[in-house]
Amino acid sequence: MKAHTLVTGFGPFPGMADNPTSHLVRALGANPPPGVDALLLATEWAVCDTLAEIVAGYRTVIMFGVAGTAHRIRYERVSLPTASQNPDAAGRTADAPPSRSRRTVFDVDRLADTARAAGFPVVTSASAGAYICNASYGAALAANPRTLFVHVPQARPYGPLSQRGLERHAAWLLAEIGD
Repeated sequence: MKAHTLVTGFGPFPGMADNPTSHLVRALGANPPPGVDALLLATEWAVCDTLAEIVAGYRTVIMFGVAGTAHRIRYERVSLPTASQNPDAAGRTADAPPSRSRRTVFDVDRLADTARAAGFPVVTSASAGAYICNASYGAALAANPRTLFVHVPQARPYGPLSQRGLERHAAWLLAEIGD
């Protein structure tokens, strides 16, 4: 059976040697729910060139990235046409920003309300930043508007923002919007 939901996360990058989304994707990949593929992406600008082809074959895509200074889980509404010149894990900088803004078809406000009611500390955001998270979100949305980007904070020692809490949130989100 071909999977119809793809979950992605990223590896380390300058300033983030231990990316919690790597652990999240590895945990999902070790025992994936039926119909779910898990893919760890390199934190490199070049990944944006391959995402359209990868995500086009899935009904739903959930992308996870880390926002090191965040205090809550953030559901991103849009990808913006902006790119920082911060180097990626390979030491390269962006060639060009995404061509235009792109918006997910998911009702992120309703989804965030539902997540909070389930006990997860979730907020919505109108900017996926200017790094690879934003650019990859735009590339994925261009091929599949049923894509949601979720920024998570650095894992805390315990509670809903611990590594286990982030994994529980990912499983909940898969059940909520996955197919």
